Amino acid sequence: MANASVTTATGKASAKTGSKHDLWITGGDKVLTVTIDKQCKEFPPETEHCRHLNNTIQGLARAAKAVVFHAENDSDASFAMQPIEDIADAIILLSQLSDAIRSEVGGVQS
Repeated sequence: MANASVTTATGKASAKTGSKHDLWITGGDKVLTVTIDKQCKEFPPETEHCRHLNNTIQGLARAAKAVVFHAENDSDASFAMQPIEDIADAIILLSQLSDAIRSEVGGVQS
């Protein structure tokens, strides 16, 4: 996993141009740059988008707890724990995306 979040706004958000955001993915060795601008279906983003992402993040956290519970009660705990890394990666990616949206909402001046 990444040692630190790499979610960064690489440009100042504006209602006209939006901005780019770097999202850490795939076990820490890749960065995906996304642009949130007028080409997006819903621009500017709204804080409501963060609520939906955060609900998904909470669901993934509950899934991680279920995997741990299953692993603690399984004879092959190492096999049962394999999904945890993927769940953690998804949680990090979605939380960074939520931060990018929040940054864009806060930076857009209508």
